[in-house]
Amino acid sequence: MKTINNTLDKFLLSWKFIALIIVMQIILPPIATKGFQWENIGGIIIGTLSSALIQKMYPYAWIFQILAIGMLLLLVVRKEKVSRWFMFYAGCCFTLYTIIQNVALTEKYGFSIVTINVLMMMLVAFLWFRGALLGNCHFTFSNLNWKTGWTIPVAFFCLWWPMDMTQGATPDWNVIHLFTGGSALAFCPMTPIFLTLLILSKRDIDVTLLRVTAVVGFIIGCYNMGNFASDAGFYLGLYHLPLVGMSLYALLVSIKKKKS
Repeated sequence: MKTINNTLDKFLLSWKFIALIIVMQIILPPIATKGFQWENIGGIIIGTLSSALIQKMYPYAWIFQILAIGMLLLLVVRKEKVSRWFMFYAGCCFTLYTIIQNVALTEKYGFSIVTINVLMMMLVAFLWFRGALLGNCHFTFSNLNWKTGWTIPVAFFCLWWPMDMTQGATPDWNVIHLFTGGSALAFCPMTPIFLTLLILSKRDIDVTLLRVTAVVGFIIGCYNMGNFASDAGFYLGLYHLPLVGMSLYALLVSIKKKKS
């Protein structure tokens, strides 16, 4: 098992992995049981993402939001003592995002899946579960200093995500969204939070986990920059900047950590 893990780590930390995941963005098509046409792959992806299962879960978002706040507070207070439990929680989160954000059942496309997103997010989920199993990550926050402290307000913004997702993509600074909003249900706001926790404990975490989470976050964040192309999506694009920025920063941290 140790040999397998070492081989996997070596590959995931190499530029071959990054090259492979970029190529897969191009060659791996979505799945649709109705109306699939190669020339309409973009439409299938957009249709799946806009009608994904998450749309039906917003009435229950407060449950996931309270759970996220509770787990974060527990981690801050108990640190290493609950690190494994938090790793398992994060793995469950990424598994949830894989399903509810990339799978849809629509009249136009039937059962559809954004395949590349599923594979990327499941890889991230696997690594968090692996970390929980191996116990190789310890959230000590030993890297908290004036150079990394800026990540905390960014993470807080992502947890708050001051936007009413049920009333259109426009800012809504009501503090109630911190407790009832949908950030805990989605990959894009929660990934910067998980990356922040890894960055603040840089010396005590798995560099492979940090690198892969950052790479996947950066790719998905870049896709969301397409929101700037329309007036209606301007604020969505703006709100996704933390995902792009934090993922890029975490990627640079992972490179520096590997060399040290």
